[in-house]
Parts: sequence; C-alpha cells; structure tokens
Amino acid sequence: MDVAALAGSLRALAADLPLPALDTADHCFEAAQTELTEASRESNAEVGLHKLGAARERLDAARTRLGEASEALDDYLAAIGAGGAVPTQAAGPARPGPTAAPAPVDPRQWWTDRVNELCDRDGEAVPEKVPPTRLFNDLLKAAGEGNADAYCKRLRDAGPETGVKLPGLAWPLVRSLAAEHLGRNPNASDVPGLRDKCVAKVRALVPNAEPVHVAEALASACTLGVGTGDDAARTAAIGPVLVAAMHRLPRQAPSDERSTTDRRT
Repeated sequence: MDVAALAGSLRALAADLPLPALDTADHCFEAAQTELTEASRESNAEVGLHKLGAARERLDAARTRLGEASEALDDYLAAIGAGGAVPTQAAGPARPGPTAAPAPVDPRQWWTDRVNELCDRDGEAVPEKVPPTRLFNDLLKAAGEGNADAYCKRLRDAGPETGVKLPGLAWPLVRSLAAEHLGRNPNASDVPGLRDKCVAKVRALVPNAEPVHVAEALASACTLGVGTGDDAARTAAIGPVLVAAMHRLPRQAPSDERSTTDRRT
C-alpha cells in the first residue's frame, strides 16, 4: 500500500471515530441527572445518581482517549509526509457542543414503561399530581384488595416525582411490622425468612420483582440500610405491597418470643 492509500485509509478510520455520538450521550446523561436530582428530593430511596455520575466520568474519559487517538493519527500522517488535520472533532471538556441536538430524556415515559414491565401490564400514564401519603394509602388499599390493575395504574400515573418518595414511607412500617411479627427488632438474619413469607404476595402484584429484590427491600428496611439498588421504579413498586404483605403476618408479643425460647432450651 502506498503512502497516499495508507493516508486515505487512516483518514477514513479517523472520520468514523464516534465523537459526536459521545457528545450526544453526555448531554442525555446530563439531562437525566438533572431530572433524577429533582425527583430524588425528599426521598430516602437510592435512585442511582452516583452511578450516573460515574458513567459520565467514564464517558468523558472515552472522549479524551478518542481525541488523543485523533491527534496521534494526525502526527503519524505528518511524519510520513501525508500531513493534514484528521477530519474529526477535538475531544475534551473545552470542545464546543454536539453537532446534532440530543434526543430529549423523558423520565415520565421511562417510569411508565418500567412500571408496566414490573407489573406485567400495558397502558399509558394519565399524569396525576397526588401527595406521597395519599398515593401510598391508595397503593396499600389496592394491595390489600389484591387489585393488581389498580396498583399498577396508580403507581404509573403518579410518575417518578412522587413515586420515588414511597420507600421513605414504606420502610419504617416494614421494620415496625417485622418487629411485631418477630416479637423483637429485626436484623439481617431475619431477612430470608421474612422474604419467603412475603414474596408470593409481593409478586402477585409486581410479578417481575424477583425474590432477591424483595430480600433487598427487607434488608434495607430491617437493617436501616440506604436504598435497594439502582432501580427507583422497582424500589417504589415493592414498598407498599411489601407493607401489605407484612401486615398479614401473625403478631408475636415479646413474652411469646421469650416463652418460645424457653421451650427450646
């Protein structure tokens, strides 16, 4: 291959470096981060903001590496006598904005799709602004009645702004109900047993919540942990129905627990 052909091939490769696409992705991440920050206010749920920030850092590092690759190709072309700037955008934080407008991020549509997936239902949201406590009570009622359609619809219509606040209302009740059932404060060793007693009732309304997700929710509530992972919709969906499931468990007074222990010894 002669120098001219090699230079042409290298320029074609450089032109394919996905710098504009990375710019667009970063703007989408930035918009999502803004929306999640707003939605996470007054909520105890972990909505993945730190991981989204880490993803943006990795994306920026990738843009820097691509910029360095472009500069290296330019230097190589100059060294073989085929100089001329490689036709790519410069990378790095100081680079101007993207050449194409990024697709807008729609948190509500994401919430609608995710809630439908978790609840194994279809339908579009009918946006409704409701206080978190009212939404929580409505979901408890639907869960108590075993009304999966109503449960999904109420959660879907509420949107992420209100939905992410549900775990902050649910976890103290889960912990309190677990203590009433056990006759003492719950701890991490109680999570597997509580999960086995509640998972069927939870999955009757949220079929795509796996047993491990129910265990994570119980661990967060019973051990005063923070959040249950990165899926804010799943955490919100599990909370009220888990409270309803815990409410159906038999209560045990502290004296009953001591009597049971005495009989075992």
